[in-house]
Amino acid sequence: MIKRGGLAKLGHDVTVVTVKYPGLKEFETHHNVKIIRYNIATKHALYVGDIKGYRRLIEKLCKNADVLINVCTQTATTEVLYPILYKLPCKKVLYMHGFHDFHWHSFDFTSFSNFGHKLWNNFRWRFDYLTNGKYIKKYDTTIQLHEMDEATFFMKKKFGINSKIINNGADKQFFSSKEDVKFQNEHYAVCIANFIPRKNQEFILRSFYMSKQSRLSLILIGSKTTPYFFELIKLKAKLDKKYGQRKVEILHDIPREQIARYVKNSSLYLLGSEWEAFPISIVEAMAAGIPYISTDVGIVKYLPGGKIVDSVSEMAFWIDLLTKNRKVAHSLGNEGKYYADENFVEEKIVLKLESILKDKSL
Repeated sequence: MIKRGGLAKLGHDVTVVTVKYPGLKEFETHHNVKIIRYNIATKHALYVGDIKGYRRLIEKLCKNADVLINVCTQTATTEVLYPILYKLPCKKVLYMHGFHDFHWHSFDFTSFSNFGHKLWNNFRWRFDYLTNGKYIKKYDTTIQLHEMDEATFFMKKKFGINSKIINNGADKQFFSSKEDVKFQNEHYAVCIANFIPRKNQEFILRSFYMSKQSRLSLILIGSKTTPYFFELIKLKAKLDKKYGQRKVEILHDIPREQIARYVKNSSLYLLGSEWEAFPISIVEAMAAGIPYISTDVGIVKYLPGGKIVDSVSEMAFWIDLLTKNRKVAHSLGNEGKYYADENFVEEKIVLKLESILKDKSL
């Protein structure tokens, strides 16, 4: 929605067609972007809903459109259109945000359910890409978020597609300076991520308690409570007994405008995810000049401004080092900030996208 909103700001007539979730309007306009929510969805890696009606809708919209942008593979809104791409008279763009992670992780072996889910998805999406290559080649161009993303290499190796590269972008509020009045009274590390096992805040909690920085506090922020949220509450209580009481806040339902303040006024940004492609939260931390410590996920290891870790003890080590050596932490934060200023400004990314969409050679 952000980049489509950016295109609308440049004067383009933008319509977004997306999945209809309960409680949301079928039609609405947001920041001059027309939104249509349709009865189509992806469930258990299969496509359900009114597929024929969705195809008719897209065919109708494309008659007067200059460009169709399909966002991501492995989604109903993109893949059910494959057989009719040849009918659509406008330019067709596939905008990737990474793709399925075929690697196995420790989380996948924690239960029969997780193991079965992973096994099915690996089979389903491998078959999907092998059989749908002929359709993917029909797009006029493919866009990736980073040149080192696995999807970028996959498209080149399997289909001979040289993707255009557009980075992830942070909202301008993350680039602005810290608040004049200190948002929190003490130094704190922060993580912004939904409370689900894949985001693995347990990893962060254990690392934080293992560190020796008793004056540093930790703030975990998610969008809403989940079963995993309550697991984290229980884990915090256990860790308090084992290591001693530490100040940890596990928050939810924080307004979006407050998120930037939490990040900008933090001392460290922590990410413990099992899997990511190009996490926007790291981009936002870099934009704010906050050093990050992250697990080795997606393309994060190719970004300046932080440290990559493989274990709880490694994250605890870097929490200690960067908290005790503030000049080192500031140096890392400044590296990330400089890179973000050059590469992650949303307005620049939108202009680059517009340039690709206008390219008459495609």
